[in-house]
Amino acid sequence: MRIVFFGTPPPAVAYLDGLVEDGHEIVAVVTQPDRPAGRGRKLTASPVKVAAEGHGIDVLTPESAADPRFVAEIADREPELGVVVAYGQILRPSLLETPEHGFINVHYSLLPRLRGAAPVYGALLQGLETTGVTIQYMAEQLDAGDIILQREIDIRPEDNRETLTNRLTDAGVELLLEAVRLIEAGEAPRIPQDECKASYVGRVTTDDCRIDWSRQAEEIRNMVRACTPWPGAWCELDGTRVKIHDIEIIQNALTEEGRPGEIVEIPTQGGPIVQTGSNVVEVRKLQPAGKQVMSGAEFLRGARLEVGDRFE
Repeated sequence: MRIVFFGTPPPAVAYLDGLVEDGHEIVAVVTQPDRPAGRGRKLTASPVKVAAEGHGIDVLTPESAADPRFVAEIADREPELGVVVAYGQILRPSLLETPEHGFINVHYSLLPRLRGAAPVYGALLQGLETTGVTIQYMAEQLDAGDIILQREIDIRPEDNRETLTNRLTDAGVELLLEAVRLIEAGEAPRIPQDECKASYVGRVTTDDCRIDWSRQAEEIRNMVRACTPWPGAWCELDGTRVKIHDIEIIQNALTEEGRPGEIVEIPTQGGPIVQTGSNVVEVRKLQPAGKQVMSGAEFLRGARLEVGDRFE
């Protein structure tokens, strides 16, 4: 099929590569404009732009996908189908109606649950045991289009936002290619979503990932998983920001109860043991400001902490 592909971040690259390898003609790739990145704030191309140029595909980077001139340019390329994977802009009806078969979107949840910008974060934050990938037709309302295909994925206890995203991507590429084949054959289903079951997760900010040690240990662990590695769960120690990458709940711990966030034990092996609103937890991986990720044990060897010191 003649496909116009919209995407920006690293996970979207796998979908573009899959479509190319499956023999589809990508008439254009649309991605976000180059943005400043890194300490030098150098203008940097999106991962999808880099991948598209490697395939020799034309790349378009409109500031606004609603620009009539851009919509006209897409129409001139006569795509049969539009595919969207984490593009980063809302697409208007004038664009969605351009290809013969419309636009389809890859979404990392079992719609209608967890619509919005951060479904993987939402699934982990809520402590769900399963989530999935949905291929859906795009509609004007966010993530509300008819469903073509879905696949359920188990959430493993050790999953964080990165590992779960990677496993969803592996499943999603295969599911997208199957959906495109069904559309090309005129056999793709259109399953309406049940609006009564819809839920939403908006964009995640750094403030959303600040640890409140007074919460239940399971809630804190879920939040750490949901925010790792980006934007990063964090707190402060002696006025300096520290990112917490992994914690483990210690059941039936024989430690003296302290205030939330207080270090109640410094073990000879392992990371600091910290009081929460319920159980205590071991901080297994963390990252002090300006340093690399390290184990809790490595951190203790250089931090000179004492029982009674507190993560704020």
